[in-house]
Amino acid sequence: MHHAVNHLYEFGPFQLDPAERVLRRGAERIDLPPRVFDTLLVLAESDGRLLSKDDLMDRIWPDSAVEENNLTQAIYLLRKVLQDGEAGTRYIETVPKRGYRFVSSVRRTEGTAGTPGSTPSLSPAGNGTGTSATDWMDAHHSGVPSRVPAVRTTSGQTLLIALSMAVVLAVAVFLLRPSLPARGKAAGSIRSIAVLPLQNLSNDESQEYFADGMTDELITDLAQIRELKVVSKTSVMQYKGTRKALPQIGRELGVDAVVEGSVLRSGGQVRITAQLIRASTDRHIWAQSYEGDLKNILTLQANVAEAITDEVRLSLSAEERNRLHLVRNYNPQAYDLYLRGRYAFRRRDVAAFREAMGYYEQAAALDPKFALAYTGLSDCYTLLALFGDGYRWVPDATANAQRALALDDSLAEAHRSLAAAYVLEWKWNEAEQEFNRALALNPNDAQAHQWYGNLFLGPLARHREAVAELRRGLDLDPLSPSIRTDLGFAYFLAGDYDAAFQEYQSVLASTPNFIPVHYDLMLYYQQRGMQHEAIQELIEDLNLSGDQETARAIAQLSDNPGKLYAEMVSSTGMLGKRYRMPGLESRRVLPYLWLGDKRSALAALQRAIEARDTEMIYLKVDPDWAPLRNDPRFQELERRIGLP
Repeated sequence: MHHAVNHLYEFGPFQLDPAERVLRRGAERIDLPPRVFDTLLVLAESDGRLLSKDDLMDRIWPDSAVEENNLTQAIYLLRKVLQDGEAGTRYIETVPKRGYRFVSSVRRTEGTAGTPGSTPSLSPAGNGTGTSATDWMDAHHSGVPSRVPAVRTTSGQTLLIALSMAVVLAVAVFLLRPSLPARGKAAGSIRSIAVLPLQNLSNDESQEYFADGMTDELITDLAQIRELKVVSKTSVMQYKGTRKALPQIGRELGVDAVVEGSVLRSGGQVRITAQLIRASTDRHIWAQSYEGDLKNILTLQANVAEAITDEVRLSLSAEERNRLHLVRNYNPQAYDLYLRGRYAFRRRDVAAFREAMGYYEQAAALDPKFALAYTGLSDCYTLLALFGDGYRWVPDATANAQRALALDDSLAEAHRSLAAAYVLEWKWNEAEQEFNRALALNPNDAQAHQWYGNLFLGPLARHREAVAELRRGLDLDPLSPSIRTDLGFAYFLAGDYDAAFQEYQSVLASTPNFIPVHYDLMLYYQQRGMQHEAIQELIEDLNLSGDQETARAIAQLSDNPGKLYAEMVSSTGMLGKRYRMPGLESRRVLPYLWLGDKRSALAALQRAIEARDTEMIYLKVDPDWAPLRNDPRFQELERRIGLP
């Protein structure tokens, strides 16, 4: 039967079929909106040439007068679909003030119209376990030129290529055979683990907080062991209720083994069931159930953790073994309130912090010696200050962390909390001591690595160390949009704008409504001279934050950036008043700088210092303030907050 020839475009794992107007990723069919599909097709056909925005709009909307925002939205959706920026993969490059370029190598092949999947395959025949030529090249991409000329093959040539590759792979296996036993032996050890969310067996949805709390405590117990990498709760909670196979979860989290289990709470009794499973083979290694009174719940948790460490044959230090055996005597009702607070805190917004504070305060009232409750309060106060509510919360953050440590100096969480509070008090030496102590007690604390990199090392211009700490945090919490956004900001502060943008795009691809990434993108676009994009990100930040009134006011002035910035610093009007709110003093500096008014910018910085604005910790490194750095008055401000 005769079929018409149809050009297909292949890049990365994707195949673009113009005849059927469909994008495929392997066997998955991805239907795009018409104009978004047209945008991708024009980019894929461009052979890596830079396309101006006007050219793209003329070709995609030839008979319509549309705004540039339509193109920006189409590019945004494409990046999201293509997962642009994930795992170092780039497809679409933004060239500031000029346009866009498709930077992935594109291979044009001939298919048959109306016959999906008829493109010749380079995969060797067999049982489906072989690696295709495309996959093999992608795995070794760093050694291949970024642009590969298009190759047209016939079916006979394809068969020859497949046979040749099979021979090459067979020779490679033969040559490497002496090293395979050693690899197999290494693969048998377990040095990384993820505790999947424990299932709530109580048939009571109101008990979800308790099951999540047990998951968190088990992670905390295991995380104290330096020899074991333990994935953070933020990442594992995304698998709650998942139907994914364990080998896939293991690959996504980069772990050797997973812990699955359940919690059943009935009155004052608790039963915890846990099983250890090798991720790659889905093979059970160990399983056990533990039952006891609610008042002994921490003992049950420690028993589970110790059994797991024994099963994977880890060599615990005496200090690590003692910490597992240490049973803290908490009031059961206070501990229950603490778990409710942690459950609320996980939402990570201002309302969540206030709700969590209520539970922590009740827990502390029931048991004044309950150190964890004070650590929880300290973190809430710190994040309220960082989320724009002002320095007024910082003394409370410090006091609660110190009270927790007075009760229990071995709590890693309390040292981490005090370190963050010390940074906001500009006590740099004390902060580093507390971060080091926290990481010594719990080397797997992803949040400690994150805060050490973002709040301490970055502001002190120790950029290489900051990136390393944030990468370590991301390794422990690979699905965290917060840590990835902070990693992008660390690159931004270091002047590596391309790396920063790549991290931001990865966050948008997985969590498009994550508020902080939009604010950081606003700073990025402004630094690159892309004012329109910067304003759009600011509007998105405000809308997601629930401040639609300010977002509308900014949108009305978005076509006139100069007028917009003037309104943001005016003494009258809604925008000017908003940027005089507590905790936002530093943000009034930027519009002055964008207007070129250095005198007013310095005055605004002076007010921000006096208000102890939390943004001031970045005074030494934020590139937006570069125009002021040579001014003696600016240098005096740096000295006031103790920056070297």
